[in-house]
Amino acid sequence: MLIPLLIAALQVGAPAGSTESDFYSVYTGHAVETFWVSTPLAAESAAERQNADHRDQFGVIPAPTSGFTLTDGVIVESGNSDLLKAVVQDFGGGVIQPLPVDNFWLVSTGTVASAISMTSALLPLYPEGAVYLDLQRPLTFKALPNDQYFSNQWHLRNTSNTQADANVEPAWNNGYTGTGVIVGVIDGGSQNNHPDLQGNYNSTASSTSSSSSHGTSVAGVIAAVANNNRGVVGAAYDAQWSRHTYGSSSNTANAFKHRNDLNDIKNNSWGPYDDGTVTYLSSVELSALEESVTTGRGGLGEIFTWAAGNGGTADRSDYDPYASSRYTIAVGAIGDNDTRAYYNEKGSSMMVVAQSSGNSRSIWTTDSGSGYTSSFGGTSSAAPLGAGVIALVLDANPGLTWRDVQHVVIKSARKCAPNNSDWKINGGGLDINYNYGFGAMDADAACNLAAGWANVGPELELRTGSVSVGQSIPDNNDAGVDRIVSVPNDISVENVELRLKATHNSIGHLRVELISPSGTKSVLAATRNDSQNNYNNYVFTTVRHWDERSNGDWTIHVSDRTSGTTGTWDNFELRIYGHDGQGGGQGMSLTSSALIPGVTAIVNLADATASAPAWLAYSLAGLGSTPIGALGVTLDLASPQQAGSVLTVDANGDGSWSLPIPGGSSGVSVWLQALQMGEVSDVVATSIL
Repeated sequence: MLIPLLIAALQVGAPAGSTESDFYSVYTGHAVETFWVSTPLAAESAAERQNADHRDQFGVIPAPTSGFTLTDGVIVESGNSDLLKAVVQDFGGGVIQPLPVDNFWLVSTGTVASAISMTSALLPLYPEGAVYLDLQRPLTFKALPNDQYFSNQWHLRNTSNTQADANVEPAWNNGYTGTGVIVGVIDGGSQNNHPDLQGNYNSTASSTSSSSSHGTSVAGVIAAVANNNRGVVGAAYDAQWSRHTYGSSSNTANAFKHRNDLNDIKNNSWGPYDDGTVTYLSSVELSALEESVTTGRGGLGEIFTWAAGNGGTADRSDYDPYASSRYTIAVGAIGDNDTRAYYNEKGSSMMVVAQSSGNSRSIWTTDSGSGYTSSFGGTSSAAPLGAGVIALVLDANPGLTWRDVQHVVIKSARKCAPNNSDWKINGGGLDINYNYGFGAMDADAACNLAAGWANVGPELELRTGSVSVGQSIPDNNDAGVDRIVSVPNDISVENVELRLKATHNSIGHLRVELISPSGTKSVLAATRNDSQNNYNNYVFTTVRHWDERSNGDWTIHVSDRTSGTTGTWDNFELRIYGHDGQGGGQGMSLTSSALIPGVTAIVNLADATASAPAWLAYSLAGLGSTPIGALGVTLDLASPQQAGSVLTVDANGDGSWSLPIPGGSSGVSVWLQALQMGEVSDVVATSIL
């Protein structure tokens, strides 16, 4: 049986005689919570909450939460004081005092450990929520920035639609404000002596003295100084910023490369005209981007954020060689109603969205002179907000590589506008949408994920080489031409590039699609008003296959959807970038259905070592440290026992256990953990309903 009789609930937590710090599990009024208690034999003790029950969808467990104080008191709600006195006496005694609230009592037991035991003893005898340990939770002064226009900065704190902001406030409260991070603003120049910017300006990391109102507004979104009783606040208000200018190919390449030993992030709120025409990236700019992500930040890689584009339905981010580069993070725009900004482009290369103008309100930020504007917007504002969020992420974990930042941004994104019909789930289990990428950037979720992130392995690249097609594309015919390439190698996918060569007098007539072995489609080009001749090895990039597996048949579909011109599909090359599937803060992951008395629960294991045996352990005593020498691992459980039989996981590393839950076990707390040779999963902390 998985769970013994209900009397096991009395044994939860360490014994009252413990003399050293230890782990305890106790009912706190709304749930069973597990704490590391510093001095359990004292009448009051500092404690850290263990957060195994707060793991995210990828199995990452947040770090323990400090700042709790546990006491020797048990709060009891009871209208029968005589019965309470008798029960307390039976379970070891204590001082019972009435609280200044009707029918509430405080039972003082002398030590924290004995109060935990008393709580466990009284729980089965009173209604749910009537008995719990008296404790103090972490408190903080909720002082928000005192800047004059902060209340107007809805993109940072949206009081009318609380989810429709960048969720920076919890990240700030956790101490992530961008300290130690430098964000370069590549623009037409920026005003370094603006009174709300000069305090965070870094001249050493800068490469220009030029100024523009646009760049000044961008800098304010990222790093305007906080708590100076003036103006606005940047998303990363303790980060520094530097200024650079775009221009000719060589000038722009210089900006990409400048002082990447100092600059961590470089924001770009500019790009080619948003008119639906394809633009090519110069080789010097491409090389500068590649070298920057290879050598910048001491080899971790410079991070480039890019405005996804303001061309609306007439354009796509896929036609912009900067925003669609695998070296950049393309940021689109949503408005204050949490829906797509009217000007935001669709795209398979758009990674995420962030708040900007486009619904009802625009963005408050710095402007030329000593001024401010309330009308900044476009993806020009969304991209620097994304850069500011990433500065907070690097504050939480400065050891992330440029690719790991992309992983964190993608996997922490919030599914905005959930009723939008374009939402799909890709073969890696991620939500994707042509309007929103992987969703809205969430600073708190991103920082929490980053703090415990294990970097993925080195980048792997699969190339098909040039595949000859040489076939006419039927005019005005949706059927078009298909080519399938079989990829035998199995890696975890990140970015995918399609390099296309087609001879055609009006490439705007062509629709280009890529379909992965998982069945996920990426529209890389749609029909539009682009009368250019030919695709000359144009590089299309998609992020929609992130976390899918590479092996299998990839289909490329090219069709001419408009009459009047004909052409030929000459050749193509597919390049798949990714990693070996290790790292990423995920590892072996365990999830469980609800534990219901008399019902069989399903416990699922994912991302385990393929085709290998796995065991499931459970504990009624909470967290601990138990070496399992035969398997070379240490379980994070106290007094673990085996649940179910040995499982051989499948070729994908997945499997499940079916566990019958006994009747009469409601309210019992259970901790579950899977193990294989050399590896353990996250801990699932739950209770029988």
